[in-house]
Amino acid sequence: MRRNAKKRLIPLVFVLVLTLIGTALAVPRIGITVQKVGGGANSTVAVDTTKAAVNWVFSSNEPVITGATITLDKGPGVNGTWTFYVTLDNGNVISQTGSIKADQTTITVSNLNINLGSNYITKVSLVIAGKQVSVS
Repeated sequence: MRRNAKKRLIPLVFVLVLTLIGTALAVPRIGITVQKVGGGANSTVAVDTTKAAVNWVFSSNEPVITGATITLDKGPGVNGTWTFYVTLDNGNVISQTGSIKADQTTITVSNLNINLGSNYITKVSLVIAGKQVSVS
């Protein structure tokens, strides 16, 4: 290989490596952590849900998130309430609350109004809390 060809090849490889690294950093990752409720109490309440998927609802003409649909792998096993938290890069936390039944697998969140043109999401959390379902 000629020396000129080697000189042109080095910057090309460098740009390719930077492009691959930039692409890897641009892919968002959502982690879901499930914690058992009532661990410190006398009667433990276990939430059956172990996985969740968040599908965002966008406004029709702007990069604004107006809501979300959360699909659980199975009902939580408790009748109670859910609270959905969205933490933004500026430190603001947006939350919405609703009720959930023991066998419910879909949660619909509305009225979020998150403008992605001026903010981005750093963390998403879903908390489900309730009383143990009695089985007779």
